Amino acid sequence: MRGSCRLCNNTAELRESHIVPSFVFKWLKETSGTGFIRFGHTPNQRTQDGLKLYWLCDDCEGLLSSWETEFANNIFHPMNKGEKSSSSYGPWLLKFAVSVSWRVLNSFVESQDLPHFSGGLLEKTNMALSRWKEFLLDQSPHPAQFEQHMLPLDRLDRFTYPDMPSNINRYILRTVDIDAVKVGNANGFVYSKIGRIVLVGFIDMPYPRQWKGTKLHVKSGLLGSKHYSLPAEFGEYFMNKARRLAELNKSMSPKQKQKIEDTYRKDLDRAISSETLKAMGHDVALFGKNAFAKDE
Repeated sequence: MRGSCRLCNNTAELRESHIVPSFVFKWLKETSGTGFIRFGHTPNQRTQDGLKLYWLCDDCEGLLSSWETEFANNIFHPMNKGEKSSSSYGPWLLKFAVSVSWRVLNSFVESQDLPHFSGGLLEKTNMALSRWKEFLLDQSPHPAQFEQHMLPLDRLDRFTYPDMPSNINRYILRTVDIDAVKVGNANGFVYSKIGRIVLVGFIDMPYPRQWKGTKLHVKSGLLGSKHYSLPAEFGEYFMNKARRLAELNKSMSPKQKQKIEDTYRKDLDRAISSETLKAMGHDVALFGKNAFAKDE
């Protein structure tokens, strides 16, 4: 497909580009109990890959791919395997984070899926996309006020939160999720959750100092093994995402539930050793039989 590259604006043959990098979905399939993926908004449909769009030319696809490889090898796979809880990084991490936030936000804009954004926030959205594009193309030295924040996650063994979702470990450990979020009257951010990593790209966040220990730096830094402090509103948003996933999973049809059970029975060794069942086990350890809805 020939057209204008979304990043460099050159007219060229366009590649089918992933919004969330392809290695994330490959990992999700390989570590699942069935070998298939189901997304929360379509629980009755199983798939093999994430959203792809004809967006980028070969050069820009290669540029993004180089940062994805660094992130996958140095952070994503080691942390999801539990091999390490912290990792030093170079300039590639901020480039990777900006590339994901740019793709996710641009996908919401192009699909006209921002009805909850006000006029002022839409203006800031365009400013963020423009600045992120300039940074990716080395036309700006940093993302300016449109910061990138990254939070590594791990399973919960205990909690004090009064209304903890009973699927919290399944959401933390096994979910890929994207969103464009409006906070209050006009503030907003891009939310990208890829396994145990949460990435937040600021669109309009007037109190950035409420986010401590999460900001990604231009040249280098250390991800993990530090004290994090986040706004209470973000914590509640995160919990609501887990609750929403639980509600969507309840809508799965009996036919699809039986299909999952049949797939497990065909390869019990795979099912038992999968990260899917391990995540379920962590929720059972926390909540007992309440980890599941009555019809699960």
